[in-house]
Amino acid sequence: MIRFRMPIVILGLLAITVTGCGLVEHPKSAMRRMTRMFTPNPDDWDKGADEDAGEWDFVGDEARGDQAREKDPDPWFKKHLMSEKANSIERNLGID
Repeated sequence: MIRFRMPIVILGLLAITVTGCGLVEHPKSAMRRMTRMFTPNPDDWDKGADEDAGEWDFVGDEARGDQAREKDPDPWFKKHLMSEKANSIERNLGID
């Protein structure tokens, strides 16, 4: 009776271990997949977002019609460190 059960037990253990190893991903392929996930794709963003058509420039004039427009005390910061999109937003808020 033991001779009959021993091959079945061995076959069962072998089937369990082989199946388990097949489900685990190899570390190199897992690392490659993870680095590919964090690599930026150039098609993920809109390239036209920095363009300013000036279509919303009237908003700051209407909302702050009774107040004078503010002047930025540090124009170098605005010129060299801020994007055109950020400058457009500030112009719409009434800050020159």
